[in-house]
Amino acid sequence: GPAQELLAEPMRIIVEPEGSVPVAWHAAGATITAHTPGSVAWEAVSTAESWDLVCRAQLECDGYTNFRLTLKSQHAARVRDIRLEIPLRRDIATYMMGLGRKGGYRPPRWEWKWDIARTNNQFWIGDVHAGLSCKLKHLEDRWDLFNLQESGLYRDWSNHGLGGCTVEEAGADQVIVRAYTGPRDVAAGEELHFHFGLLITPLKTLDQDHWQWRYFHRAAAAPVTEVAATGANVINLHQGDGLNPHINYPFLTAPQLAAYAAEAHARQMKVKIYYTVRELSNYAAEFWALRSFGPEIYTPGPGFRIADQFAQQPAGDRRPTGGAWLCEHAITDYAPAWHQPLGNGHCDAAIATAGLSRWHNYYLEGLNWLVRQVGIDGLYLDGIGYDREIMKRVRKVLERARPGCLIDFHSGNHFHPQYGLNNCANLYLELFPCIDSLWFGEGFDYNEPPDFWLVEMAGIPYGLFGEMLQGGGNPWRGMIYGMTNRLGWGGDPRELWRVWDEFGIQHARMIGYWDKACPVKTGRDDVLATVYQREGKTLVALASWAAEPAGIRLAIDFQQLGLDPAKSHLYAPRVAEFQDEVVFEPDATIPVAPGRGWLLVLDEQQREVVPVEELGAGSAMSYEESLAGDRLHIAGRQQ
Repeated sequence: GPAQELLAEPMRIIVEPEGSVPVAWHAAGATITAHTPGSVAWEAVSTAESWDLVCRAQLECDGYTNFRLTLKSQHAARVRDIRLEIPLRRDIATYMMGLGRKGGYRPPRWEWKWDIARTNNQFWIGDVHAGLSCKLKHLEDRWDLFNLQESGLYRDWSNHGLGGCTVEEAGADQVIVRAYTGPRDVAAGEELHFHFGLLITPLKTLDQDHWQWRYFHRAAAAPVTEVAATGANVINLHQGDGLNPHINYPFLTAPQLAAYAAEAHARQMKVKIYYTVRELSNYAAEFWALRSFGPEIYTPGPGFRIADQFAQQPAGDRRPTGGAWLCEHAITDYAPAWHQPLGNGHCDAAIATAGLSRWHNYYLEGLNWLVRQVGIDGLYLDGIGYDREIMKRVRKVLERARPGCLIDFHSGNHFHPQYGLNNCANLYLELFPCIDSLWFGEGFDYNEPPDFWLVEMAGIPYGLFGEMLQGGGNPWRGMIYGMTNRLGWGGDPRELWRVWDEFGIQHARMIGYWDKACPVKTGRDDVLATVYQREGKTLVALASWAAEPAGIRLAIDFQQLGLDPAKSHLYAPRVAEFQDEVVFEPDATIPVAPGRGWLLVLDEQQREVVPVEELGAGSAMSYEESLAGDRLHIAGRQQ
């Protein structure tokens, strides 16, 4: 689409001395300090009275910009506030997530304070076609997923709990974000550090190959021949199954994995595996060597405690000790993590690993070996235990070892105090440029409103397609965002795959309900339409969030679609467990049941129709619920 300006005015650092007006900065201009194929870095110095501000920044090829600001006063000073201001254009600041705010429409005003129990010190504000993410950072690089207990509050930003952030509308055309410190004393020569990262969205264009990635994913591996018969072509080997039994340590079953991958490749299928960090199997050959590093690799924890120690703990504090093997051999100084029964009394008993360590280098070498020697085609990441720098290295390893490798990313819902009151898309957004698709659904509610779907689950504002998980999701609402579920993990998407192929959806242009240029509109906010446009035909996805049955009369821009309204019809192909085969006239009132919808092919093809009374009981709405006088027909089909 056309280029869009994100900012209403330049970003600024404001220093307000107590009893005085904000200082006026005088800039000497920026100097390029580094220029590589993937990034450019610069430095700029500004002065104001007794204040010096040094800005060091680096812009990377995916739009990520890291800022390191150093502020110093030549004399002791008392300030009312120091703050970063980001003035955004109001017409792109439609949605928001982060700073403890659930994803969806941006409120007129939002306030946030630093909290050591939460890692929600970042936000995203924008629309589908333009947005900006900002993360307030520590002095050194951190990857704190749930809380700030280990790193502590980010000193200069938080200012002993006085700091915070506000988002508020300013006039008719601006939304201003203010990350502030509140009042503080600054000693002569004291350096204050304000680091933050910005990421421009969308990160990339939506990948049309999404429509060809047919995932088979279940807890236990299935024979390649069985998967091939379903039409799936990407197999995820989950942690804990016979081929990949040891969490984040797939090397002990490498021969079996290699044979499985080779068989899949012979059938033009990809094989991806669960392999990450964050926890490590007790079957790892390096287990004791890693323990010898103390807390560097493994996260310290209470480990094993004898039974009478539990009596001394407060009610509700019954921390797990881990499996019997850990209790007997590891004994202490470990934090038990995922445990997987392997049968015959054996258990894969993992313990937690540190956020960032030298183990990540081993992980990357292991990944390189798995791709080159075993033949895997990428990763299924269930949570990500590393930061942006490691993620970039992961992507490079995959691309260099086997071009075409895929990374799909799954996460449960982190919007809970236990998990830092964070939004998954917000927490991991800086990693999204290296990821191919999302699978957000565990702990998510598919009855959430459309703005939540768009911002937190679908991935579309960031340049990624997603898929549904929990209970198979809602297939009608999913199609509004190009989402289905995964075969083998709740729900069966094969009927929708068939419709995609018959229509040729991979060749279509997706125009969502969120786009003002969408050529099909419902006139309602609780029943929405997304269009997949091809030359001569268009697929219209309708989905309802209305509490009651609705009758929808579509407003169709036939000129934009290149169709003749006098010759056009809306054809609903039969999709098992989804919809009956029906033909609507373009001006008909289409019945839409609560929580359901339609997939309608809009074209000029003539189809035989028979009386509406033959509409089956499995339709989205019975004939009696439809509005009298509308032309609603069943397409003729063989009995």
